Amino acid sequence: MKLISKLLKLILVLVLLITFGLHRLSILNAKTIELSNFSWINKVEIYGLGTIMAVTGAPIYPEIARMHFMLYTPFKDGVKSIDDDFFMRSTVVKGAIQDALKYGKPHRLVWPASVYKLSMDNGKYHEARISLALNGGYLRIEDNMVIVNIAVAYPRNSFAPLFTVPGYGVVGVEEGLYWILQQEGWYHTGNVEWIAPLLREDS
Repeated sequence: MKLISKLLKLILVLVLLITFGLHRLSILNAKTIELSNFSWINKVEIYGLGTIMAVTGAPIYPEIARMHFMLYTPFKDGVKSIDDDFFMRSTVVKGAIQDALKYGKPHRLVWPASVYKLSMDNGKYHEARISLALNGGYLRIEDNMVIVNIAVAYPRNSFAPLFTVPGYGVVGVEEGLYWILQQEGWYHTGNVEWIAPLLREDS
């Protein structure tokens, strides 16, 4: 009974924290993205929000969480490289590989923001995971390796819808909130290159 009681208390605390977090996120999302509109307390909230979202989201979106944590330390030489083929199953990436091979130059990766939403469908989930991490990046082929270069920086105005809560609506984050921290020097920006072998079936 004591264990059940502790679990119920823990669940209650989590529900309260999530509810409060969603409330604060909604308020912050509604602000016009101007430095003057955000107090020092707001910026601390945003910093904490980013950390919490990255930690809790890591099991679902590990690459975007990893890239978020990269913002906490300066980029040596401006670029960080990671060997990981997580993006190779994307239909958008496969099309870009064909174009990069055909035209011999980098190809930009583009997904609509609607693809970001979490889905229980395995294919849609992976496409959402890949698009969140690599949207706007450039894919190139070098020495039989597929390389995607993406800026690790948040845009000033871009709402990223993540999932829908029945009775509440779409939960997402205005990425411009993190842009505010970049302007203040709380985040360090740079580029990361995701690198994977060019498989025979991809070419």
